[in-house]
Amino acid sequence: MKKKKSISDQTLSVINRRQIKPIPRWEFIAKNWGLWTGLILCLILLVLGFALSIFGVVGNIIVPYLWLFIAAIFFGLSYFLFEKTKGAYHFPRWQVVVAIVALALIVGGAFFKIGLANRLDNSLENNFPGYRRVVPMRIQAWSNPGSGYLSGTITKIVDSDNFELKDFSGKSWIITANNTLIRGRVIMTVGEEIKLIGSQTADNAFSVREIRPWTGMGQNMMKENY
Repeated sequence: MKKKKSISDQTLSVINRRQIKPIPRWEFIAKNWGLWTGLILCLILLVLGFALSIFGVVGNIIVPYLWLFIAAIFFGLSYFLFEKTKGAYHFPRWQVVVAIVALALIVGGAFFKIGLANRLDNSLENNFPGYRRVVPMRIQAWSNPGSGYLSGTITKIVDSDNFELKDFSGKSWIITANNTLIRGRVIMTVGEEIKLIGSQTADNAFSVREIRPWTGMGQNMMKENY
C-alpha cells in the first residue's frame, strides 16, 4: 500500500514543481510603503477636491462639476488602496467609508473656511491658462439685473444709502441701498467686489435689498480680469 503524503510534503512538492521562490522582505516593505504613500496622496487630493467643491457650491463662485468628479475619483481610489493595506481586514467596510467621508468633510471644510480653496483656485487660474475654461466662474448668474442679480466693484460711495458700481462687463450703475441687509464681511469701500440682490429700476439704476461679498470672504479676496 502506497504511503499517503502529508500536507507539508504535498506543499513542498508543489513548491519544487512550480519553482516557487520566497518573496524578499524588502519587496513586502516597498509594497506597503507604496500603498500608504498612494493612499495619503489620494486623501490629500480628495480633501482639496472637496474643499474646491464646497467653494463652488457654498460660495457660488465657480461651477464645481470638475472638482466634484475629482473628489469622487479620489474617494474611490482612497477606499481601494486602504483595502489593500495589511490591517484593512480589522475594519468593516462601512467604517472605512464613514472615516474617509468624515475626513473629507472636516478637513475640506476647514480648508474652505480659512480661504485655502479660494487661493488654490486663484493659483490654478494664474498657472494654467485653460483652467478657467473647465472650471468657469458663475458671473453669468450674478450678471442678470433684470432678474434681480447684479455684481461688480464699488467705484464711488455717494452717501450712506447710495453708491456707484461697475459690473464685470464694464457697465456703471447707480445703486440705492435703503434698509439693505449686508451679509458676510462686506466692507462698503471703493474697490470692494460684491454681489447684489434687488431690482433694476432704470437702465443703469438698481435698488438693492441684500449685499453679499463676491467671494464669500470679503475685502477683495479675489481679483479677476474681465
